Amino acid sequence: MTFLVGAKAGKQIVSRSREERRYCLNCIQYQVYYPKTIPVNAWGAIGYNYKSPLIFIYSTGKYRAFTQGDYLTQVLARIRPILAAFALITHKSGEEPLFMEDGNPAHGHKSITNPCYKYRKLWHIDLLDHPGISPDMNPTEKVWREMRRGLLRRVHQPTNEGQMKQAMQEEWAAVPQEFINKVILEHKNWVRVLVQKRGWYTGN
Repeated sequence: MTFLVGAKAGKQIVSRSREERRYCLNCIQYQVYYPKTIPVNAWGAIGYNYKSPLIFIYSTGKYRAFTQGDYLTQVLARIRPILAAFALITHKSGEEPLFMEDGNPAHGHKSITNPCYKYRKLWHIDLLDHPGISPDMNPTEKVWREMRRGLLRRVHQPTNEGQMKQAMQEEWAAVPQEFINKVILEHKNWVRVLVQKRGWYTGN
């Protein structure tokens, strides 16, 4: 997830169904202004009764694009101890941990010859099959949203990269595990509603 130093809240876009109130907070998506901003990229994993450390990542591609090499060296190469830590929790219920990624091209889902795919296969990192572009099907997106809200509520906004990293660490730590558990438990309901609405679901 990318957070921007120097971004300012802009207009509000409302996406809602006919049954929802016009300014329902669950349907508002905040825009930001991008000029003269500094991007700070981070990665984190969540699970039921689990939250990983927040990892700051750096892009080396053209126009600050995050490449498969970036993802492999900065995330996948560090994922095995995270999965092992989570496995200590899931094994208590007889479950094996599954790794979930979104549809970012840097994750290397489109071929079996890219380095990310080979690394996952080498170390038997099992992926949860889900739609590539469907944020509401990824509970982590709701945690990022909670972090973003926490950052926006701060009286003193970060003005440089160091301050933003510190603020992000604090907001990541402040996300309650109870909130994470709740969004994970609600996942079955999201899937059910998504199927009922044939793909059109904006979440909570």
